[in-house]
This record gives sequence, C-alpha cells and structure tokens, in this order.
Amino acid sequence: MSWFRKTGFRQTFIFLGGITFGFLVLAMTVAGELYDFQDSFDGVHLPRVDAIVCLAGGRGRLSAAGDLWQRYHEQKMEPVLYLSGVGPQSTWKAVAHHFHRGVLESLKSEQVVLETESQNTEGNARYFAQVAKKRGWKRVVLLTSPYHLRRAKFIFDATLKDEGVSLLVETFTVRQDPFDADEWRSSFHGVRVTLSEYLKWVYYSKFWKSGD
Repeated sequence: MSWFRKTGFRQTFIFLGGITFGFLVLAMTVAGELYDFQDSFDGVHLPRVDAIVCLAGGRGRLSAAGDLWQRYHEQKMEPVLYLSGVGPQSTWKAVAHHFHRGVLESLKSEQVVLETESQNTEGNARYFAQVAKKRGWKRVVLLTSPYHLRRAKFIFDATLKDEGVSLLVETFTVRQDPFDADEWRSSFHGVRVTLSEYLKWVYYSKFWKSGD
C-alpha cells in the first residue's frame, strides 16, 4: 500500500497498463509458434492405423474425423473411430448428427469408441492411454484443431510414455478459419483463442509433468 501512496493511482495505472500492453505485444509476436507445428499425416496417403482419435472439443472436428474414417473405409481399411471428451451424457445416437450420410451408412456403432469422462486435454490423453494399452494399439492418428495440435501431441506423447504405452501418434489438423498462421490475427476470436492456447502451451511445455 505504501508504494501505491507514493506513486499515486494514475502512475500505478500507467505502469500496470504498460506491463499489460508489453505482454500483449510480446504474446502477439510469438503466439504464432503454435501454427509452426506441421502434421505428420497429410490426409492424402493413408497409412494403416489402429484408430482415428478425435478430440471432440472444437467445431468441425467430429465431422472431419468421420470424413477421414470414410476415406479409410473406401480403401478397405476400417480403423476404430475414437471420439474423446464427447460429454458424460453422450450416446452414439446423440453424436451421429455430426457425420455425413455416407459415413453413417458405412460406420457401425461397434466401430466407435465414445470416451465420455474426460473434460480437458490431460483427461483426453489419460483415458486414451488406458484404452490403447488394453487394445494393444500401435499406431493412431490424432485429429484436432490447428491451434490445439501442438499442445495435444505433447500431452499425449508424455502421457503414453508415463503409462508405459509404446504407440506412434500421427497428427492431422482440422482446417478452420481464422486459425492458421496467416489469419489468426484477423479477428478478435482468432486472437483470443490463440493467445489463450499459447499461455497453456507455455505452461505445459515449461512446467507441467505428466502424472503430477
């Protein structure tokens, strides 16, 4: 309090405002690092995988996962469609409306795993590790949004290692405007989501340890 009395409210406000502005400028400069992460899976060539793992928290992810599964089906391969974090009340009937008709005509409910317990990316990874270990999966493709992919891959790799699961995680991004390296600064929504995710990325990459 003595510092506030000496400097005065106006000076304090200017000081804190300067710090906040400086932080935002820095964050706006470096947050684009999220989009430097490149997919290992191009969506054109389809390597054999045991499962398509969709982190269901973002717009368009479920539909994209279904479309990817359909392409595998057309190539006579039918990986499990693993939908992570769809919510505690979800059933196959409840999520089916996200998929196109062609997918629903080909996909059987027994080919789908609905993971309904997790509420964040750590939970996504933890529940997935248990299923992957039980089923003996060796290779999967992880599907999520571009701003989320870097942190999701980091958390999944760390969690799988911590659980003693040897599994290759390929990555595939759901393309969403304005969430890419060139467009995220073009809208308030893009800036808000990107900066929020960047702060999470800093925490997980610098301080978080799996299993804590």
